[in-house]
Amino acid sequence: MPPPPPASTTASPLFLGLDLSTQALKASLLDNSLAVLDELEVRFDRDLPHHATKGGVLAPQPGDPPGTVVAPVLLYVEALDRMADKIKQKQWAVDRIRGISAAGQQHASVYFSRQAPSLLASLSPAATLADQLPSAFSRDVVPNWQDSSTAASCAAFEHLYPDGARGLARVTGSRAHTRFTGPQIHAWRQSHPHQYKDTHRIALVSSFVTTLLCAGRGNRDADASDDDPVKPIDESDACGMNLWDMRPDSEHTSETKGSLEPGWNWELLRLVSGESERGDAGEADDLGGAAELERKLGVVARDTGRAVGKVGQWWVERYGFHPDCDVFPGTGDNPATFLAFSLAEGEAIVSLGTSDTVMVSTAQYVPHPEFHAFVHPAKTASSSSLSSSGGGSSSSSYFNMLVYKSGSLAREWVRDEFCESSWDRFNADVESTRLEEGEGKEQRVGFYWLRPEIIPDGASGVHRYARPTSSSAGEFTRVPSFSKASCNASAILETQFLNYRHRSLSIVSSPSSSSASPRSTPTSGGIKRLYAVGGASSNPVICQVLSDVFGSDVVKPVQPVAVVDQAPGAKRWTAAHYNFCSVGAAYKAIWGWHRSQVASSSSTTAGAGAGAVPQEFDAFIKSIKSRSSSSPSSSSSSSSPSQHDENNDDEETQGGVQVVAHPRPDRTAIYDSFVAQWKTLEDRAVRGE
Repeated sequence: MPPPPPASTTASPLFLGLDLSTQALKASLLDNSLAVLDELEVRFDRDLPHHATKGGVLAPQPGDPPGTVVAPVLLYVEALDRMADKIKQKQWAVDRIRGISAAGQQHASVYFSRQAPSLLASLSPAATLADQLPSAFSRDVVPNWQDSSTAASCAAFEHLYPDGARGLARVTGSRAHTRFTGPQIHAWRQSHPHQYKDTHRIALVSSFVTTLLCAGRGNRDADASDDDPVKPIDESDACGMNLWDMRPDSEHTSETKGSLEPGWNWELLRLVSGESERGDAGEADDLGGAAELERKLGVVARDTGRAVGKVGQWWVERYGFHPDCDVFPGTGDNPATFLAFSLAEGEAIVSLGTSDTVMVSTAQYVPHPEFHAFVHPAKTASSSSLSSSGGGSSSSSYFNMLVYKSGSLAREWVRDEFCESSWDRFNADVESTRLEEGEGKEQRVGFYWLRPEIIPDGASGVHRYARPTSSSAGEFTRVPSFSKASCNASAILETQFLNYRHRSLSIVSSPSSSSASPRSTPTSGGIKRLYAVGGASSNPVICQVLSDVFGSDVVKPVQPVAVVDQAPGAKRWTAAHYNFCSVGAAYKAIWGWHRSQVASSSSTTAGAGAGAVPQEFDAFIKSIKSRSSSSPSSSSSSSSPSQHDENNDDEETQGGVQVVAHPRPDRTAIYDSFVAQWKTLEDRAVRGE
């Protein structure tokens, strides 16, 4: 955790990022140079035990459909109260905060009641949000991303298209998933039509947070034509709903566009609202059909660097926030993490956790049923047209996300089964049994799908294949075990990372959305740089294998901190252990605030150093990081952000990142030549052959 912010007599602006996840609400306080000054956390189970959650969600209740996973909406409201109290106790200089944005757990939906507008507009600073807003919601729970109760709705979504999942993915960026907002609304409308009818607006968790941040008397969106205080959904977050039409405008016809918001797909709105269901016309009419659902969802925020309002009077009067503090559109947790790294086209994030996630930056829309596609979460108005495609002037207009269940869970199983439960032994086994080529070299491949896998779809079980030294040019044979148990350690890393490489390279090498196919076998070189995060990224051997397989540098984020016992201004690098979701949200607030300053003054940015502020988010963030990277003095071993590079020299640390692994050309060449054979074996393993 970074140290608390030092006392200061300056009036330099500060910025706040919030992250409302499944288990906690986190806050990050940043300054103008992107330095993370402090962080706070409200853990739901620990700090708000009276809501009776475990892991942030409720136990199944009698009558719940199988697979239901939800959390109380008032838990999230009270968490904001508790966070505000913690900020006050920590004495954060809230009067200096000039911009706030938020990240929210992706897909989760919040349902505001018809009483919500008046309740939000008339909050009293003498009482908490939780005490004043119980009647502001037509649904008292929020579906969690773990919810799997909507399989029938997912089937209905994919049934709309002749080519099923592929067709839905082509339109919305993803096939139907039980956690996605569209199927969730569809199922809830069917089971609770009266509550659905009483719903004034449907928000995502991210827009729910920005709505409450703006709550209070006299706060309105500058573009609002009425006094509705519910703030808009962010476009990138909307891409995780199975409702937002992401196709290029040439494919997005007027018949499929919404009338209030052209980005909503009209066919899907008709399905979700009940308008298109057979024998359901009466209910659809009573509930308003697609037009009413479109109104509930509202107009989407495409220029996400433009404020949706000022911080509400409730926050000003109760906690001392400055009335000129801007609130910027919130976004999903994954898009916010993407923002924290400001990826260039062809760069990727590999999050190595219990499950593994890969996010790949791309300039083109590349849909596929195995992937999730999102628009860039920080696009300017000029880079988003009234069609949802936009085109985009950001350095990358989209990103794709690949999610794998068999991440550290499978790696730890191999460690425990074959490496004496020791990471040191695991690492040694990896180094001694890496894939090799040539006569006399045994080759082996292993797949470890301990849970039904997402990519490839339907993969399950442990499958091992070997090609003996006597038949190096022959076929691989399925085997119950390897001749050396130590081979399992290298096999799991190599097959996992070949999977990530194969799919991510098919994205960045695709010249257009129509040609995207994970069946192709592009060679290394399409991914320029990999950001490694998550628990397993602290293992240098794992990072080295990742680098070798991709043929790319692996880097980790660092940030400069002041060196107290050296000359004024002297800094050193330290590992970035901050919460990436809330920091990414704060980055967007900083970018948006500086844009507003440039727009109002038509001059240089106040307090950000010389030069005009770049309009594009990625260029803006990189320019600040580049200035920061030139400030730290030559670092010593004590300043190393990780065990990978004890010298931490300037060549290895630039622009807020440190290189922790360089690819070894001889190793990468082996994987280049082997990837087609690996894919053949993966197909066999999926079929159980």
